Amino acid sequence: MKQQFRLPLASAVVATLLPLLNACVTTSDQLGKKDDAVAAVANMQLSIDSMQRGDLSEAKAKIDRALGQDPKNASVRYVAGMLYSRINEVHKADSFYAEAVNLEPRNGDYVNGYAAFLCSHKFYTKGEKMALKIADDPLYKAPYMALLNAGNCALDDGRPNKAEEYFRSALKLQPNFSPALLQMAELELKGTNYLSARAFLERYLQNAPTTAFSLWLGVRIERGMGNLNAVQNYSRRLKEDFPTSDETKALLELERKKT
Repeated sequence: MKQQFRLPLASAVVATLLPLLNACVTTSDQLGKKDDAVAAVANMQLSIDSMQRGDLSEAKAKIDRALGQDPKNASVRYVAGMLYSRINEVHKADSFYAEAVNLEPRNGDYVNGYAAFLCSHKFYTKGEKMALKIADDPLYKAPYMALLNAGNCALDDGRPNKAEEYFRSALKLQPNFSPALLQMAELELKGTNYLSARAFLERYLQNAPTTAFSLWLGVRIERGMGNLNAVQNYSRRLKEDFPTSDETKALLELERKKT
C-alpha cells in the first residue's frame, strides 16, 4: 500500500500564494480596479477555493478565465497545472507547469511542484533531475522537500537504495521532516530492519498526526518483531480511529487469514 506523499508541493504552494492573493483581491475591491491582471488573480483565488471544496468544474471555469485574462502570470499557469492534473488532463497539466517554470525559473516551489507532477506520471528521470537541481539552489528555502520528491521518484522507479539516500539527505537538513521519516520507516520494514523501522516510526509519531498509514505501519513493524501487545495496540487504534480506511481493510484481511 503506497503512501500518499506524491504531490507534497501542491498544498504548500497554495498556502504560499493565499496571503498574496487575498491582498490582491482586497485591493481590487477597495480601489475598484478592473484591469485584467487583477481579475486574473481574483479568478485564480476562486479556482483554488473551488478545488479545496472539491468542485472541480467550477475550479476549471475560473482558472480558464484567469488564463485568458493574464496569460503571462506564472501563478495562474501553476494553479492551472494543479487543476488539470486533478482532472487527469495530463498533457495540458504538463504544459501549464512547464510554462510557469519558464516564466519564473528560480521559483523553487514551482520547480519542485512540477518535479513532483512529473514523477507521479512516471517521467522519473526528468522529475528527479529537476528536483535535485532546485534542491541545490541556495535560494530555495525548502531543499528537503525537493529531496523528498527525488526520493519518491527513485522509489517509484524501482531504485530503493537511491531513494533512501535522498530521504536521509532530507532528514539531515530537517530531522523531523515527517514524510521522509515515514518513508524511511517503510523502507527499513521492507528490509526487515525492524528496530530501525520502529525508530523512524516513533520519530514520526512524535512530530506528526497519527494517520491510518502510520498505524498500519506500526502493526507490520511490531508483527515482524513478534511484539503481540504492540500489534494489538496499533490494531485497536487503527480500527477505532480509521474504521473505513484501506489500511483497516488490509488489517482485517490479515486477521482473517490468521484464523
